Amino acid sequence: MRSFFSTLGFRFPKGVRLVKKGAEYLLVCDHPIRFLQINRPLFELLQRLTAGESLCGLTAGLPPSGRKKTEGLILSLAAGGFLDLHSAGFTPDEKNYPFVSVIIPVKNRPEEIRDCLSSLAALDYPGEKLEIIVVDDGSTDNTGEVAAAFDVNLIRLPASRGPSACRNAGAGEAKGDILACLDSDCRAGLGWLKELVPFFAFGEVGAVGGFVEGYFKTSHLDRYEEVFSSLNMGRRILLGRRSGSGFYVPTCNLLVREDVFNLAGGFTEGMHVGEDVDFCWRLRDLGYSLLYVPAGSVAHRHRNKLSQMLRRRFAYGTSEAALYLKHPEKKKQLSVPLFDGLSFLALSCAVLSGTPALLLLVPVFFAAGYTRKAVFLKNIQVVISRKSLFLSAVRSTFSFYYYAGFHLIRYYLVALIIPGFLQPPLGLLLLIMLALVSLVDYRIKKPLLPFPVFLFYYLLEHGFYQAGVFAGCLKHRYFRCYLPQLRVTR
Repeated sequence: MRSFFSTLGFRFPKGVRLVKKGAEYLLVCDHPIRFLQINRPLFELLQRLTAGESLCGLTAGLPPSGRKKTEGLILSLAAGGFLDLHSAGFTPDEKNYPFVSVIIPVKNRPEEIRDCLSSLAALDYPGEKLEIIVVDDGSTDNTGEVAAAFDVNLIRLPASRGPSACRNAGAGEAKGDILACLDSDCRAGLGWLKELVPFFAFGEVGAVGGFVEGYFKTSHLDRYEEVFSSLNMGRRILLGRRSGSGFYVPTCNLLVREDVFNLAGGFTEGMHVGEDVDFCWRLRDLGYSLLYVPAGSVAHRHRNKLSQMLRRRFAYGTSEAALYLKHPEKKKQLSVPLFDGLSFLALSCAVLSGTPALLLLVPVFFAAGYTRKAVFLKNIQVVISRKSLFLSAVRSTFSFYYYAGFHLIRYYLVALIIPGFLQPPLGLLLLIMLALVSLVDYRIKKPLLPFPVFLFYYLLEHGFYQAGVFAGCLKHRYFRCYLPQLRVTR
């Protein structure tokens, strides 16, 4: 698999550069301002890697443990935004591709499975290195007959057991080195597997998830789901290792090493919501990395009726308590930069207490954070313009405001509506946070909707999700998922 490094190119994103100051070696990012102190070997490796040399060739002379460590560092830099990954334009020999088993659970979806399997028939992947396994979950219509018309291994379950049991049954029959989970209501892109398989060249990676786009694009709800569906993980590389974070990748587009799947014990049968989260967390707990890349796209037929979408969001919410109860080591985490946190606290206290004078503390804390960054830059002798430094400080402050406000809106909006009417200062703070969070999401994700229409769906989605969270917490008598773990940074 390491030969697939030749298909990956590496370059510095705009604003990222290597800096040498005397005996110190730095990797500097201007937007936002961040620094990494690195050693000379890594400094020189990054110079050669971004000049076009292959990572496989650069690490060939290292012992296995050294190769794995170095490749892991490169992957961390890519996930941290210090490196861009792109196609190197090299196509490996087809004999080097791993054998992939595509596993598709299905129940009573004849038209969807026909569309799904038609897309796989056109897939750009060596046919002799591919098998398709369809697991019919006790369908009561002609779904099985539709699937049987294609070149697939069809497994029929006599009674419905759920998607997790179906995926496990498919894995039990699979011959592949890689198991590719795909939902029956998805249509795979032409380069689905070829775009995702190369990332298994990183030895630490146990599973890779790809981009999920919307299948429907015409109605207002379609356009909202296109960018705000929980299956859409965004346009940045994401990496999860063994840690307390809640990072996961949805199973509608997930590739897993066969041996890692078996070590993790497969999917938990009986879980009908959150089984993908549970599996990904167990995989990471084994010490394998979970990688998401915005490539290898599949188009998902999201629920394009409002009532169905809201029921699904409610169901997603109910899974939180069960998941955090099962995985007590996982925590919602909120990083709190010291001066940004104090600034947010001053703003909140000013609004809640009706004391405008407290707002004067906001620029004071902002200035303190700005000064600290400027002093740090001076000490390490890195030159950045005052304008860039100022804009970086503004971005840092508003980023924290956004994340704190998002947690408030995501989990407490419905509960605070009535208290907000009874206590106008609380209502005002809620409106400020809602305006900030919704406007930021609207600007960044750019749904093809007028803002009022977007806000309508946005409020409904958050409302039903948090209602589901509360229902799940009541059912399991477990409310710790409401409390984020705060980590103060300087």
